[in-house]
Formats: sequence, C-alpha cells, structure tokens
Amino acid sequence: MILGPLALLIAWTFYQHKRTEANEYDQVGPLILKLGASGLMVVMIIACLRMGALGLILVIAPAFLLGLLWVGPAMDLLGGKAINSLMGGGEEVEPKPLYSVAEAKWRSGKSKLAIELIDDELEKFPGDFEGQMLKATIQMESLQDFATAEGTLLGIAAQKQHEPGQIALAMNQLADWQKKEGQGEAMRLTLTGLRDRFPGSGIEMASAQRLARLDFSVDSNDRRDASELVSECLKQLEKHPLDNQTREQLARIYFKRYGKPDLAWEELNKLFANPFQQPRDLARWLNLMADWHLEKKNPEGARQCLQQVMMRFPDLPFAEEAQARLTRMQDVV
Repeated sequence: MILGPLALLIAWTFYQHKRTEANEYDQVGPLILKLGASGLMVVMIIACLRMGALGLILVIAPAFLLGLLWVGPAMDLLGGKAINSLMGGGEEVEPKPLYSVAEAKWRSGKSKLAIELIDDELEKFPGDFEGQMLKATIQMESLQDFATAEGTLLGIAAQKQHEPGQIALAMNQLADWQKKEGQGEAMRLTLTGLRDRFPGSGIEMASAQRLARLDFSVDSNDRRDASELVSECLKQLEKHPLDNQTREQLARIYFKRYGKPDLAWEELNKLFANPFQQPRDLARWLNLMADWHLEKKNPEGARQCLQQVMMRFPDLPFAEEAQARLTRMQDVV
C-alpha cells in the first residue's frame, strides 16, 4: 500500500537533486510529482481509515509522507514564499556586496570606519570592482593618502576578472589623481599603458587623445606662418597618429590658409576611417565639409554631407540641426 507513494517520493527527491546539480529551475515538473504523490497518499489514507483499527496504524506512514511533501511550502507560506515553494523553488537571488553603510559612515566623516566596512565586504566578495573603487576614492579624497589610493587602483588593473571598461575607468581616475599631484610623467605612463593594453579599441582611441594633449595643441587661426603650423602638426601626428584635434586643425590649415583643399579632404577622411570616433566629432566634421563645399560653390556636395549626418544619427540632435541647415539652403535657392 505504501510502496507506491514512497516510490514517487523517492523519484521526486532524486529529480530535485538532479535538477539542482544541473542548475535548472523547471517549475512544472516538481509540482506534477508533488500533486501526483499527494493524490496517491490521500487515497491510501482514506483506504486505511476504512480498515478499522488496523487501518489507524497503517495510516501513519502515508500521512507522514504527505506531511514531508508539504511542510516546506507551509513554512514558506509564513515567510511569503508560498508560490516559489509550491512550484518547486525559484532561483535564489545572487548575493551581492552592500556598501550603503560604509558610504553613510564616509559621508558622516568616519572614513577609516568606512574603509573597514568595505574591507569586510571585500573579504566576502574578493576583487569586487565597486568596493575597490569606493575604497580608493575615500583613501584619496578624504584621507589624502594618494600612495595608498594609487595602490588600490593598480590592484584593480592587475585583476583579470574586470571588464576593459572598468580597467579604463580605474586607470583614467588614477591619471586624474596623478595630474592633481603634479606627477606628469607618471600620468603619461599610466595613459600609455592603458592605450597599449587595449589596441584597436575605443579605449586606445580615448587614451591616445589624452596623451596627445599632454604634448601639443594647435589652433588653425594661429597667426604664425601656415607652413610652420603644418610642419608642427605633421611632427605631432608622426608621434601621435590618433590625435584627432591636431589632424582636424591640420585639415583646416590646408583648406583655409595653405590653399590645398585636396590635402584637407585627405586628413578628414583619415579621421572618418577610425571606427571609434564619437558621434559629436563625426557630425562636426561632416558639417565642416558641408561648409567647404559651399565655399567651393558646390551645394550638392554640402547637401550630401548633411544627409550623411541625418542618416548616421537619426535619433540625435545632430540630425535636427542638419535638417535645419538643409531647409535654410533650400530657402536660399
């Protein structure tokens, strides 16, 4: 009598174990097994109760098994988890570090206590990015301990589990602090290392811009002789080939002051060839090309440049600005 429900209970337990090993969260299977086993045991309980005195003894076993099946959901009901238990148990929430108390202590001026609380969380979650960044910020901004903060950020950079964007965030923060501390050469080394660590990426592109500005800056409206400006730009680009600002200024000098529009187009095309340019820069260069087309009495070329802006960035303000320019051009015509 009891063998049927007992077999179902064993089968259900085995299924749950295998499901856990496989990290699966099928909710229907456990429910069907539970209901099936429960139904059979209810039938057995009723049958036992009809057997008189002997049945009162036999009913204990199926009643006990039935209780084992449903004691979990009954207890979870008190904790507000009835649905998950009924369906075989839902996926557990992944534990995460909590830094709210540490931040509160920091804001109230208890920086050392805040770091101790962060360290407690980092013991449970080694290498957590958020916690280490918060720790470095407190060390630098509140404790004025640049050397320790630098060590914390360098530790992040050495950890392999972090995403490239997280590494870039940490190293750019370090570069900012090095600049603040007057450590220009250290800043250069930090940015160079970041650039070289992620070749062919947006991180390389952004790092290259910061490095280029450490050495050189030029304005196409500089009153010096155009040939001198061109020479300086070419030297800078030989050293920093990804320097957007210098290449743009060189193109402007070629077009406006050097009388070499073909060279100007060539420099802008080099800028467009890099796949990691920012939308605002691309829109500015396309508008600049539109201006040059208009100066050369080529309104069709200008329209094509503005249409490129609209096609590339339909959901950004640049598209509206380009459309407004196109409308004004049509009104003039």
